Amino acid sequence: MRLTNNEKGYSLLLTMFVFILFTVLAMALLTATLTGSKRNQTSEHNIQAQELAMMGIDHLTNQINKDLKKGLGENGLTQDQFKSILETTLNKYKSGVAINTGETGSYEAKITNIDSVKDNSLKKRTTIVSTGIADGKKKSITTKVVFGAQSTLDTLKYTVGAYKSDELSKKCNTNSEYCVKGEGNLFLHGGVSIKGDFKVDGNIITTDRGYAYIRGQQWIPSVLPTASPVEGQKASHIVLKGNVYTFDHNPNYDKHIETTNFNQGTTDKDWVCTGPWFWPKCKYVEKTTDSKYVNTTGDLSKAFSGTLPVITQREPVRDDIQIENQKNVFYFPEGPSVIYAQTSDSSNVKTFYNDLNFKNNYVYPQYKVKGDTSTNEDFEFTGNNYFGNFATKRSLYIRGSKSNFKETKFENGAYIGGNLIIGNTNITEKNDPSDFDKIKLDGPIFVEGNVTIHGVNGQFNTIMYVKKDVTIEYSVINGLNNTGSLIIFAGGDIKIRNNSLYQDNPSNIKGFFYSEKALEMFGVGSNIKIEGGVSARRIVLNAIRGKASKTSFSSDSKKVDDDYYEGQASQLKLPPEKSRLQIIYDPNIMNTYADLKSREPMVISVDPPQITERKLE
Repeated sequence: MRLTNNEKGYSLLLTMFVFILFTVLAMALLTATLTGSKRNQTSEHNIQAQELAMMGIDHLTNQINKDLKKGLGENGLTQDQFKSILETTLNKYKSGVAINTGETGSYEAKITNIDSVKDNSLKKRTTIVSTGIADGKKKSITTKVVFGAQSTLDTLKYTVGAYKSDELSKKCNTNSEYCVKGEGNLFLHGGVSIKGDFKVDGNIITTDRGYAYIRGQQWIPSVLPTASPVEGQKASHIVLKGNVYTFDHNPNYDKHIETTNFNQGTTDKDWVCTGPWFWPKCKYVEKTTDSKYVNTTGDLSKAFSGTLPVITQREPVRDDIQIENQKNVFYFPEGPSVIYAQTSDSSNVKTFYNDLNFKNNYVYPQYKVKGDTSTNEDFEFTGNNYFGNFATKRSLYIRGSKSNFKETKFENGAYIGGNLIIGNTNITEKNDPSDFDKIKLDGPIFVEGNVTIHGVNGQFNTIMYVKKDVTIEYSVINGLNNTGSLIIFAGGDIKIRNNSLYQDNPSNIKGFFYSEKALEMFGVGSNIKIEGGVSARRIVLNAIRGKASKTSFSSDSKKVDDDYYEGQASQLKLPPEKSRLQIIYDPNIMNTYADLKSREPMVISVDPPQITERKLE
């Protein structure tokens, strides 16, 4: 009986112990759950506060940029006016903006500091502090943002850039003038030598033969192109959105450079007859052949010679050049504040034979005879000419001298209402470079028509905005004072040809050339070296290595019509520096562009805000 009672007591004690144990465990679990929930809620509020702080940065940044664009207006501002607007706008937001977003919380953002930007007085670097608040939790983000105008262009970072333009392609749907067949493609025919990086929105097409039109289409045996790295790099980099193709046949040149699908074969119609000769049945029969282009994207050794480039992927930055809008920067009408430079020359092109010096004035050229005056003429400069701001309604010719340099300088820019013709247009391949016009040209220029640079031994420091085509031939162009350059943004085609024809030493052209259509350059009979770069919606480069001559120069030389070119076997032994078409990246091109932009009298666009630093507190 006592044993039974003891067993019941032990059972009761064990039951109570288990009950107490589970109660303690349940309480601990509940406490842990509540604590975790509280922590999660706190963490969630911290994240919300951080996101609200980011929203504050975005809100204030977008609002400032919106205010700057509104202040700029449709016609732009002078540099001094823009500086004032920029200063006023930024100071306005030192008091900040506060936004209550409702249930999620609120944020407050303000500018705490404004600094100048080195080498660009049209920009300011701001420090923006934004604080987000969610259920009493605060998070702050400090961000440095640059506002203003006239940044350098992403385009200038590349030696060669073949791009696609959505805006211009849309215009092509209604106006064929904006169409470029083969848009985004880069054609490297023969021994082209490129030093630097590429950006190609379409495809790269290479071959080991250069093209020239010598009384008919001629494909001249050469070597594959080279892509060499700049100093400090192991390999040239290609930002490529398409593929790399090669070919070894001799296609029709015009159809070839307009090709859009290199994987597709060609379809031709042949007239085929069957039956007896005296009663044939004839009809057109379509014949399709396989593509003669080979995709070598996976093996660049089949597309390039020498050090092989590296393909990289990156979302391209779209530069908005807005060539036509640049007119507002340079154009000014006739009026009381305008000074007239007068000539009485009665030729079709009215020539100024004396030097002109109007360094601090707004100037129009004017024809004056017997009391009658006219600014609606073509004019020509022959001497040294200096202007503050210059404008003319029609074409302008700029000539030099064979014996000494003649300088034309537009300190704050020039507007040309017609064409701009620089140099001696009578120069041909028979002339020696000593016959070229020696010309110095300085200052930014807008041209409504075409630009022709012909027969020039030039020293340039200029940006040209050209609405139509550009042709450069029989010329040598160096930087003015060893630092300048020729930078051209053209709405039409750019053709660089017939420079140092059949010469062993190349024509050196220091410049950067950008086209909203196609760019074509020849280095087969020509011999040319570009220090700078090229960019266009379609680029075609043609070259060989070695000599080109009107007479035979070795047993290996190849005769094409009446001309002679370095044989393919000899070309293979020559270094890239012997290419008759070299494009070498110029690291100073960015500084030259920035310096010339700073001389433009008007600001017509605002750059997107640039975040340079961000810190979470």
